[in-house]
Amino acid sequence: MKTRTKELFVAIMAGMAVNYGVTSMSEQFNVEPTVEQRLYDAVYESAEFLQMINTAPVDDLVGQSVIMSVDGGITGRAGVETDDTKERKTRDVSKLEKREYRCYPVECDIHISWVKMDQWSKFPDFHDRYRNHVRQAIALDIIKIGWNGTHAADTTDITTYPMMNDVNIGWLQLIRRDAPERAISEGETAGEIRIGAGGDYENLDQAVHDALQGIPEHKRANMVAIIGDELLAHDKNKLYAKQAHTPSEKTKIELQQVIDTYGGLMTYKIPFFPVRGILITSFDNLSHYVQTGSTRSSVENNAKKKRVEDYQSRNDCYYVEDLEKVMYFESTSIKLPNAAGDAWA
Repeated sequence: MKTRTKELFVAIMAGMAVNYGVTSMSEQFNVEPTVEQRLYDAVYESAEFLQMINTAPVDDLVGQSVIMSVDGGITGRAGVETDDTKERKTRDVSKLEKREYRCYPVECDIHISWVKMDQWSKFPDFHDRYRNHVRQAIALDIIKIGWNGTHAADTTDITTYPMMNDVNIGWLQLIRRDAPERAISEGETAGEIRIGAGGDYENLDQAVHDALQGIPEHKRANMVAIIGDELLAHDKNKLYAKQAHTPSEKTKIELQQVIDTYGGLMTYKIPFFPVRGILITSFDNLSHYVQTGSTRSSVENNAKKKRVEDYQSRNDCYYVEDLEKVMYFESTSIKLPNAAGDAWA
């Protein structure tokens, strides 16, 4: 590490220590709750999707739901004006599901070599750039695990599970585990949901509309459709094929963003979502919890490996607030017609 880089590094460490309220960043410490909240706010702000869902701190490692959902209506009449034997009655609409959430310890350990620090030190704001890059990486991991996590292994293996399936139990797995009747895996044909002419659904619009019908009508406020890349691309390709010889119409397709709505619902393409999956829910029905006071951090200047190492850990988990407000079509079950239209794949 060059002298100029070292001086900058020392100044950064001193500033971080002040922000965290500790004497030194080189010793592991618990991050204070107020600082912890700012830390995760910055992470969530790195990804638009995380700003739309519930991101709540929880006190306990294991507990019950912390987000209230509405169960039924509260507007009506008791008839007290015409019958003095009656009285008005209140209703509790703050439905709290008695389902367990369980936080698991996760580690975000990174390093940057002295050589790279020397190269980047010419930028006066290189530390901010680097921190923003790290925050975004953590945010994308949260999303990736949320869609693909199936279990929490004692020791994770990113080679075997590149989608981080073994880090935590994500939203889709929670649906499969706690409400299997809402994780649809077949239509008329065993193990398959066919979308296309002659299939279970003629098109993607019909599939989304049918999935929505599985959600109680009084819970359909703010519903959205999250659809996998491959399904959206397949549907868009069909539109391009129809307009192959009319360039002006192709331009209209681009300008109108044809994947904006399906089945009457606003449609979103979210990173790392299963490529053929269809999820109907509301954004506020998906939660990411971090246990308050569980964040620990330390930064080490490792001369033996000529790099700076940053260790950070927390306890977190995923939660679906109201299982009646979700319907999911399994990505692995959805089949599309082949180019010739004589088989499903």
